[in-house]
Amino acid sequence: MPLLLMCDSGFAEPYLAVSKGLQCSACHSSAAGGGKRNAYGNVYGQSELPATRIGDQNSEYWTGDLGKWLSVGGDLRASYTNTDTPNTATSSEFEVNRVTLYIEAQLIPGRLSVYVDQQVAPNASVNREAFVRVKSPSGKLFFAAGQFFLPYGLRLQDDTAFVRQATGINFTNPDRGVQAGYESGPWSTIASITNGSGGGPETGTGKQFSVVSSFVRSRWRAGFSANFNDDDAGDREMIGLFAGVKTGPIVWLAEIDQISDDISPGVTQDALAGLVEANWMLRQGHNLKVSYDVLDPNDDVSGDRQVRYSLIWEYTPMQFLQGRLGFRSYDGIPAVDAQNRDVFFAELHGYF
Repeated sequence: MPLLLMCDSGFAEPYLAVSKGLQCSACHSSAAGGGKRNAYGNVYGQSELPATRIGDQNSEYWTGDLGKWLSVGGDLRASYTNTDTPNTATSSEFEVNRVTLYIEAQLIPGRLSVYVDQQVAPNASVNREAFVRVKSPSGKLFFAAGQFFLPYGLRLQDDTAFVRQATGINFTNPDRGVQAGYESGPWSTIASITNGSGGGPETGTGKQFSVVSSFVRSRWRAGFSANFNDDDAGDREMIGLFAGVKTGPIVWLAEIDQISDDISPGVTQDALAGLVEANWMLRQGHNLKVSYDVLDPNDDVSGDRQVRYSLIWEYTPMQFLQGRLGFRSYDGIPAVDAQNRDVFFAELHGYF
């Protein structure tokens, strides 16, 4: 959650933070949210998230702590996907989407720590985050250096959402640099300066600047994010607004991003991406997610708008295990078959 809410590929669902009226740091080791869950995040994932806590009800909760100085966590997502694209044979696939392991060493508890988020499957091992962080005595201010996910927008679990794809800021695209954050009361602000090379070696003379700030209350929150990438191949500027509100059993999320790219000297291409999402927590362990995505990749071109409708049921039958059944329908340029596909998927998520 940079941004407004919580969770990454762990729960990675900002609506959970909105429903509880919490900052991202309440559940995660990182103030920006996502990745390893802290003790409270682990207890929440075993007590309030699942429909039933199985096993010995008097047993202790898993907190991830292996001692005073070391804590760990992990996530595994496997899925089945069926894709129906016009003028193309229907395809289906079983796959392991991602296996990630987290480790945090509290060298000086509460003040100095080292954090690593490593994707170990599928295929080759890939480092997603690795940084050293120092906190002020009050814990309100922190500085970090290394590789991390950029502070921008809602940290949705779904990297295929248009607001994640169009901005290029998602769980497949960390960057290297320095980061600072301040959290006090309802306010949370995180800013970074990075290479702008998506986690690869520096290739130019410019740098990327990112910031996200949010104001959190018990039933709602709102914030903004901005990003400027000074790139030799062409600058990019982005600004976004996001919000979340709880109305009874339904939690609403919304984000809109304006993206401006310098594609050649004196020529700029502007794009707009947006999301509206409703999460209806039917009862404990059951969540019904309905969302609408829209993307206008070039406001100088008419008829290129793309939209996506999603309907997803999330079921957490027990601690450490969640299932998801979903359907997504894409509607885009008629002549581009891939922009008009229908996707059904089933996913199994194990976490600890």
